[in-house]
Amino acid sequence: MPSRRPSLVDVAALAGVSTGTVSRALSRPDMISTETRTRVMAAAERLGYVANGAARALAGRRTGTIGALIPRYGPSSFPMMVQGLENTLAQNGYTMLLSAPDHRRVGDPAILRKLLERGVDAIVLLGSDQPPAFFSMLAAHRTPFVMVWAEGNPHGPCIGFDEHAAAALVVDHLASLGHRRLGFVGGRIAENIRARRRFQGVIEAIARHGLVLESDAVAHTDYGFGEGFDAMQRIIARRTGVTALICGNDYLAAGALSALDQAGIAVPDAISVASFNDNDFSAYLHPPLTTVRVPIQAMGQVAARHLIEVLSAAEDAGREGGARHLLLPVELVVRASTGPRPGPRRRQRGR
Repeated sequence: MPSRRPSLVDVAALAGVSTGTVSRALSRPDMISTETRTRVMAAAERLGYVANGAARALAGRRTGTIGALIPRYGPSSFPMMVQGLENTLAQNGYTMLLSAPDHRRVGDPAILRKLLERGVDAIVLLGSDQPPAFFSMLAAHRTPFVMVWAEGNPHGPCIGFDEHAAAALVVDHLASLGHRRLGFVGGRIAENIRARRRFQGVIEAIARHGLVLESDAVAHTDYGFGEGFDAMQRIIARRTGVTALICGNDYLAAGALSALDQAGIAVPDAISVASFNDNDFSAYLHPPLTTVRVPIQAMGQVAARHLIEVLSAAEDAGREGGARHLLLPVELVVRASTGPRPGPRRRQRGR
């Protein structure tokens, strides 16, 4: 074991450059030639040199870390968004510190306080429905922040997409295929603003087309494969006669497709199934799933770039407020799980 940790001076001596050059090569590599940067990195790797982050933070009043408060992963699209966020931050020299509490604790100020105590330079929050204490704490600490998967909030910048527009794409598609009686399986609207907005968008689009949402074919549950399977089984047992089912996300839709397959109900011959998000498995379900492609990774990437711009410009989060709200585009991906409304005989055979 070496008697002491390798220092910046040691790296500079081995690379044959000044300590200032080493510092720039490690923190601002774009300022150094490729040849010199390669030599410095090789020397640092050979010595096992790791920069003193605490000292750098004290000197620059920055830690190079971004805190993200994203509630539980589970069967959700959040990991894709977090990946987009983390990759973009890493490409710009930042490290992400992730807190993923259970939904029951997501509004606990102690969680945000812990991230701020770690000295994070900025914060990413999921959704616009944040407790007032969060905004007060962020303003008091003068910490920049951004809300993702959020359509708008006067307290700060939001990056998201139009849930109503996404819902309209699904309903418009099913209406164009002749479907009139629809069912819906989605998230719990009482505790999830994203599920609530999605369901409200579906209701409004159905009303605009003069369609019917069958009350016996509506279920609100947790997001997951099993939850979608169970909800679909209950709807099948009620013999509601719906010819199309809209699911709140692809996990629920995958479970619903499995339940329909087990019951011998052909998709889309007897019933069409459409969904939201376009997760990476959606194209490989049986049948491949028609779904709205929402900008999951892009939300993380755009949020990261926004915070990097704010930090680079040394903007004051307390004064920035809601200066930036950005809605990203969505698109419908039509696959084999949706088709024309079946006639009476085909629907009966499907049962």
